[in-house]
Amino acid sequence: MLTTDVEMAARFRPLGRLHNITAGLRGEVRDYNTAGFSQTPDTEETSAAAYLYGETRAGRWSANASLRLDRRVLDPDEAFLSSTVGQVRRRAFTGVSGGLAVRRHMVEGLTVGISALRSFRAPGVEEAFSEGPHLAAYAYEVGNADLGSEHGLGLEATATWERHGQRLHGAVFLNDIDGFIFPRNTGQISLRRGDLLLYQFDGQDVVMWGAEAGWDLPWAGRWRSEGAISFVRGELSDGEVLPQMPPLQGRTGLRWDLRDAVAFGVSLRAASDQNRPGRFEAPTDGYAVLDLTAEMHHVWLGALHTLTLGLDNVTDARYRRHLNRVREIMPEPGRNLRVLHRVLF
Repeated sequence: MLTTDVEMAARFRPLGRLHNITAGLRGEVRDYNTAGFSQTPDTEETSAAAYLYGETRAGRWSANASLRLDRRVLDPDEAFLSSTVGQVRRRAFTGVSGGLAVRRHMVEGLTVGISALRSFRAPGVEEAFSEGPHLAAYAYEVGNADLGSEHGLGLEATATWERHGQRLHGAVFLNDIDGFIFPRNTGQISLRRGDLLLYQFDGQDVVMWGAEAGWDLPWAGRWRSEGAISFVRGELSDGEVLPQMPPLQGRTGLRWDLRDAVAFGVSLRAASDQNRPGRFEAPTDGYAVLDLTAEMHHVWLGALHTLTLGLDNVTDARYRRHLNRVREIMPEPGRNLRVLHRVLF
């Protein structure tokens, strides 16, 4: 597969109260070719977009807005009728997306806001025409040549407090999406690959809602606490649970800066049980995983060298993530030692 991308952007001078005005064009061409066990037809996928963005502020109020026009064309080398994918032919999609966010700066350090958006997403080659094994996901994936494009409406409310290097953030959101595209587990075994489950892409009306929170708090001395927690639920229009929904999950950690160039950290990654699986999904148990890290920064020969030593899953816990499709046959990695050396120049 050969992909060619091009993007141009221009930033304009302030216009009255409007500033950070940006306009741009973006294009991408994917020459999609497959071989081996894949039956996906050779296809040229062409995408183009034009966008506009701007910000404004008046007293304690601030706002930003964006608008984007997208077009995508899927052009297979030949048109034909597939017994699994459907009628493979040229498909073209055009749509508009945009958003508006308004924020109010309250007492010192506290900002609250609300944003509304309209989203658009067109299916790609893999979602429309794919037919072949996806070994990394333990699946045989089949496209849907009759897929339409996604159109969503969303609302989000946020609150952020920042003061003296401390930061707290929280958000709640609601998304109503028409034609949400996702790979659906059919509950069947592929006839072409008897060792793989058959997944077919589908477009369904979906409602998703959830909340998230995060913090970054310095303590006395050189200690710092940071972390995040999130929760999301999704349902199809008929009330069925949307597959591949994560449970309540989060991470928290402590960091100790021994010196400006040396730091140590300990963190805990955790998730609750997922007892609301989608169709043909199995529930998963919750878990808690402990990680350790050490970092050292040093300038040498005019370049910044960063050495990171990490010990993941210190206790060698056996756990399975709900979003990992191969969890049915393999748990997540056990105890793992990482050594990373980066040079910035």
